Amino acid sequence: MHLDAILTGQPSEVLSRIFGLSPAERKALIPDLMAAFKDSREFIEIEPDTYGVRNPLKGQQAATALLAILPTSDPLLRKLWIATPTILERVLQDRPLAERKAMALRLIGHQTAWEAIRRMTLDGDLEPIRTPEYHAGWFRWAGRFGGKPLAERLRTEPEALTELWELLTLEGNGDASFAAFDKYVRDEDKWSTALLELTATGELDRTRLLDLTLDVLARDFAAFRAQWYAALHEALAPTPDERTTAQIRYARLCGSSLPRTVSFAVKALSLVDKQGTLDDEIALQHLPAAAAGRGATTAKLALKLAGRIADRRPELTDIANEVFEAALTHEASDVRALATARLGVTPETPDVIDTAEYPEPTRPPWDQRKTLTIPLDVPDTPAAIAEALSSLLADPDQADLLLAVLDGAHRVTGELQDALKPLVKRATKIAGEKHAAAVPKLVATLVLGLSGRDVACPPQVEGWRRPLHHRVNALLDGTARPVSAATHQGGWLDPVVFVSRMLEHPEAPEDDVADALLRLAPDTRPEARSLASALTGPHADCIRYALGGPPIGDTGWTALAAARARYPESADPAAALRGDPGPPFTWTAKIGLNQYGLTSLDIDETPEAVSPKAPWLGVLFGSPAPEWLGFTECHEAVSSPYDRDHLEAAVAGNLLFNDFEVGYPVEKAALPPFLDSPSTPGLPGTMLIATTLVLKRAAAVQLGMDAALTLLDRRMLGPRALGEALGVLGPELIPTRLAPRLSTIANEHPIAILSTLDTLLPRLEPSHRGVFALLELAADLMERGAGTISAETKTWLAGFKGSSKAAKAASRLSR
Repeated sequence: MHLDAILTGQPSEVLSRIFGLSPAERKALIPDLMAAFKDSREFIEIEPDTYGVRNPLKGQQAATALLAILPTSDPLLRKLWIATPTILERVLQDRPLAERKAMALRLIGHQTAWEAIRRMTLDGDLEPIRTPEYHAGWFRWAGRFGGKPLAERLRTEPEALTELWELLTLEGNGDASFAAFDKYVRDEDKWSTALLELTATGELDRTRLLDLTLDVLARDFAAFRAQWYAALHEALAPTPDERTTAQIRYARLCGSSLPRTVSFAVKALSLVDKQGTLDDEIALQHLPAAAAGRGATTAKLALKLAGRIADRRPELTDIANEVFEAALTHEASDVRALATARLGVTPETPDVIDTAEYPEPTRPPWDQRKTLTIPLDVPDTPAAIAEALSSLLADPDQADLLLAVLDGAHRVTGELQDALKPLVKRATKIAGEKHAAAVPKLVATLVLGLSGRDVACPPQVEGWRRPLHHRVNALLDGTARPVSAATHQGGWLDPVVFVSRMLEHPEAPEDDVADALLRLAPDTRPEARSLASALTGPHADCIRYALGGPPIGDTGWTALAAARARYPESADPAAALRGDPGPPFTWTAKIGLNQYGLTSLDIDETPEAVSPKAPWLGVLFGSPAPEWLGFTECHEAVSSPYDRDHLEAAVAGNLLFNDFEVGYPVEKAALPPFLDSPSTPGLPGTMLIATTLVLKRAAAVQLGMDAALTLLDRRMLGPRALGEALGVLGPELIPTRLAPRLSTIANEHPIAILSTLDTLLPRLEPSHRGVFALLELAADLMERGAGTISAETKTWLAGFKGSSKAAKAASRLSR
């Protein structure tokens, strides 16, 4: 039967025609069906600014046919569109029993497949499947609300109330968990609401559910997911008898690694104690873990409970004292004070902090900076080039490695074909991705070209990609003599090396020369200027001008790049060419709502940069690009090193705005330079480090803390400058999150962190939630001899009244 005759009508009709063919006839159709499926699913511009697949109906028809034909081992099965559960049921029924489960396992992640597979399992036509993908299907099912409360839907879904017990014991991940699902839906659609209703009506065993919540809490699920079970347990409102029966399990939860679970357990034990049914000895055996753990409130509650037990049962005083002894090393001073008062001991005197000075450093003028610190390790053998390109295909955001490869590849271009063969398959896939970002496609194209494949050289473009395109084209053409190749990490080029290259290649291409001028380090410029007196060729005057030589009358692209090199902080290179570089940039930072009503961090420069009508001057994001760039493209780091402040400002704003654990790791672009080649940051860099200290993203936080420690070690970061930067973020600070991070830094630099806090605190509102954590840290540091606080901070502290934790900490600090 001809393919066009098969692929017509509804998917059910297509399936009937396929079933009418013999196995051999079906198999013969696979190549044509694959081609039809791929062609119909191609993403195209249907009309101006409107995009979609070429032929969605034909794609559905071809997918249905392929479902019935492809072997169960084919990975394409996961990607095929399934019209209805009935379609899949017919497909599975057509398969031999031995193949059904294997095929079901491949398809179970699709919600339509999940419904069909579950129905067949209940009917006895398929062996039960219990994989993470299957369990995740329950949450997708729950998300298809249908206008009915979840409890009602569970009642009518066959075997749902039976299977629910198994689902409740699983942690899940991402959106496929009870905690994540309930966070974003209406109350009547929440699993917790449904469970409470079903236990109230007796359709679910309430006692079994209470026991299950405690079983799960003992497994130490992720904190966010574990808290859902603790909240459900309390929502079930255990009776006094039920709490008494469960008290041993509560006590064991005091040893949990999750602070919120420990808090739940201690509160439950306190309730049991208030009703007079607490097993005192069991409680005292487990309370030391709660008294020593994180969280001052929980620790104090544990101490109070131990104190009540010891007061009414003096014979248990020795066991109760173990609880107080465990609290002697607690991070919160008020917890330690309660423990020492109860034990009647003198608290240990904290180690005296050695005197150290932390001046507020200022960055030297451009021409006095030392930037040539770590030379690039340029690979210069075929094997080394292949290894580096393999790494770039996996992670293209390694800017220094990309620069080194571009330099090293031209030295062994003719010897690379064999070494690059293992990379061809990966590179072909990346190069063929229509919506791949610019740098990965450039790297993939370079790999294919150097391995001997026929590739089209990337077309010339404007903007930041122009130098990269030039370098790749030159390598593919075999004409690469890169006078602009960086010599040091961070993209810097030694001026003496550059001039020496120009003496050998005076007719170097304009792209290469402009790129080199935008990389010239301030170091060694006087020596390079002397050497440049011998330069000839079309670029000689521009190069001498960039190095401090006489003015030039040229106003072209290379001349503008030379002006940028000579006056990196000039807002207008064209004006600099005319002899008016203007004042250097100054930066300001503020946080607030943007035009879309979302919180954003804006770090702006004055005067505002002027973009001349030139193809590229290293200014970030200067023009729109046809490809999607993402956030981590290493173009930001391989463009002009003069733009580091601009890059740091952009990354700081992006980190705050996109503070997600799953996201673009933009910190890779701007923070590692502080570790690899430490330098005094300007306002953008200081704001970047401050921003990382307040984030949720663990990777960014660790890099930011490492950068702060590195710069404080070298006295390159001003403690008060850091405090002012944190003050800018004031409304967005979560002090209970920031305090442990500052405390970690204070282990190495206590005097510096007290200065940071002294600057930060008056910029916060006394009512700022959680401010007590910062006050306690400052008080601990001051009591250890880290210094004193300013009159401004003392005046601010006078605003705290009452007996709150913040007021008590303020009182300690103001003594």
